[in-house]
Amino acid sequence: MITTGEGGALTLDLEDRAVRLRRLREHGMNVSAAQRHASSQPVIEAYLETGYNYRMTDIQAAIGLVQLAKLDAMVARRRELAARYQELLSDVDNVRAVRDPAYGQSNFQSFWVLLDGGARPGRDEVLAELASAGISARRGIMAAHLEPAYAQASAGRLPVTERLTRDSLILPLHHTLTVDEQDHVVGTLRKLTA
Repeated sequence: MITTGEGGALTLDLEDRAVRLRRLREHGMNVSAAQRHASSQPVIEAYLETGYNYRMTDIQAAIGLVQLAKLDAMVARRRELAARYQELLSDVDNVRAVRDPAYGQSNFQSFWVLLDGGARPGRDEVLAELASAGISARRGIMAAHLEPAYAQASAGRLPVTERLTRDSLILPLHHTLTVDEQDHVVGTLRKLTA
């Protein structure tokens, strides 16, 4: 039952329904983006069911319109930082950084790296050590057919996708990332994969 609470806010009397609705608005993930980013430990989210992206409000849209004026500068900064990551990681054994495809340019919404399949420690251990060092990294490529929400779906063998899912991670990248922060990320990753 949906009721009107104090101040006119809508509330649900069944917590499990509220939990499910919150999950559905974030692609069906079992943990919210806010919870994941606030965690001092790596969080490997799972997609428990097919969900949606219903998180934007009018205020966020208004702010987004203002942000559009800054978009070119923000993307340029992200590309600059991505190029620096690529340079700093070029001699790190067992780590391959993402690059622009031959047919275009990325805005580097994410910066992912691929750990050599034989690299030890593995991705989850690297994520744990990065988290211990105060670095908010996360798993990289995600394969829908490996998520709980699609467990019943028929999928053939996808060895390349499954390797990318198992061995990739996303490093912090945002337009306000400092050189010192980036050096800390690369230095920590370098130690872990040596």
